[in-house]
Amino acid sequence: MIERVRREETRHREAEDCYPDPYKIIRIQFPVVEALRDTPRETWPQRDALPAALGFLSETFEDAGWDDLARRLHYEELELRRATGRTIGVRRVLSSLRANLFRQELYDEALPIAQEEHALAKELGEHEVSFTAQYWITELLGELGRHEEAARNAGECVAARRAYQPAKKDRSAPFQLAHAQSEHAHRLTTIGEYEQAADVLEEAAAFWRQQPDEDGVRLYTVLDELSALQLRLGRFDEARQSHVDAVDAFRRRGDANLASALTNHANRLHDLGLDQEALRASQESVERYRVLAAQAEGRAMVMKLDLRLALVLISLASRLHDVGRLDESCAASDEAIALATKHADRAVGRTELARAWANKASVLISRRAYAEAAQAAAKGVELYETPRGKAMARNTFAVASARLRQYDVALEASLRSVAEYREWHADDPYAYAHLLADALTDHALIRVLRAERAEAEAAIAESLVMHQELVVRNPGRYQRELDRARAVAAQL
Repeated sequence: MIERVRREETRHREAEDCYPDPYKIIRIQFPVVEALRDTPRETWPQRDALPAALGFLSETFEDAGWDDLARRLHYEELELRRATGRTIGVRRVLSSLRANLFRQELYDEALPIAQEEHALAKELGEHEVSFTAQYWITELLGELGRHEEAARNAGECVAARRAYQPAKKDRSAPFQLAHAQSEHAHRLTTIGEYEQAADVLEEAAAFWRQQPDEDGVRLYTVLDELSALQLRLGRFDEARQSHVDAVDAFRRRGDANLASALTNHANRLHDLGLDQEALRASQESVERYRVLAAQAEGRAMVMKLDLRLALVLISLASRLHDVGRLDESCAASDEAIALATKHADRAVGRTELARAWANKASVLISRRAYAEAAQAAAKGVELYETPRGKAMARNTFAVASARLRQYDVALEASLRSVAEYREWHADDPYAYAHLLADALTDHALIRVLRAERAEAEAAIAESLVMHQELVVRNPGRYQRELDRARAVAAQL
């Protein structure tokens, strides 16, 4: 039994700024609720007077940011609605309660509410409400870690939308089906059903291709996700073409999103081992952002474009590094550092500054400027706020320190990065295999420089096995890293 909300519980609460004033509503509405609570139903002015008052009060509480109190009001209203036998009233409270519980992250409690909402909406013929509830069931199952059930439920939602025959004037149904397919693909990807997920996304992409009046974001998003799946499945030509088509979705429309899409495209081409194509895409992205930054007006927009330009310059520096253009890579990093430094008082500015310093450190190692590299990497470690960012910068710092013969410092940093990558690799081998393999190569090099042969042999043996597996999967992308590991092994 849920305890009733008492008026005194609201007296010392801070309310979010909203209209109408929640305290004014409470002064008017709560006396009505209190009077009706202990009055026989047959004496109410209307048959739903108390549940209606509770519903109005719960909406006011939610506007004020008092979801915990609103939850209890919803349950009180729900009990009264059930007693009346009016299914539509019950369904409406269930919808409000489900949304409230999700906001409070009470997923276990919300799931049966959403399931009842779905069943009642189907019974009432409220098709869109039913589909919405089914979507939230999928979300709740995912939040609860019940991913197989989430994927199955998402598939059932697609089937239900496909079978639904909307009114002729309702043109939204095919769009909603495409959205449901994207959600289904996401859930299939989560459980490792990549082939099936790709098939579902191909159907969704086919629909969005036929919508020339849409803004291109949906088509781009679906094709980007499809390309990632095709890459994962080793379908490299398809992955490349899907991402070319994704970029073209913005290019054909003259969409401002093209600038950022081109950097994403460069990253995808890099993942495919197409370094020269990746470089050209990255250069175009930078050129477009330079134009946008030059046109920016107002402090907020200037900062936004400065940091966007810094981000794509960091990516360009990486692509230049890939093809051995080290001086240009350093210049791009320096420009990114200058832009990000202007906004280092903001978290987003510090993030880009950390990335720029860590990126430059890698290039400086390639130039054998080890002292500068160690300083740059140390700044990256200091500025990064995420464990993964710190691990990357720390690993670079370890290599630079070893080259400076600071062997103990190098070993400590390397051991920590390897341990972190090993932990993350256990959770997601696909995302972290190449990072762990590279860290092991670097660790082996540090052990070589420390004249610790046995430890070096163990690290490089593991690195070689991992890199060979990566090359089998994607030779264009990982052959260079395998060659580097073999060069370290040759020093033993």
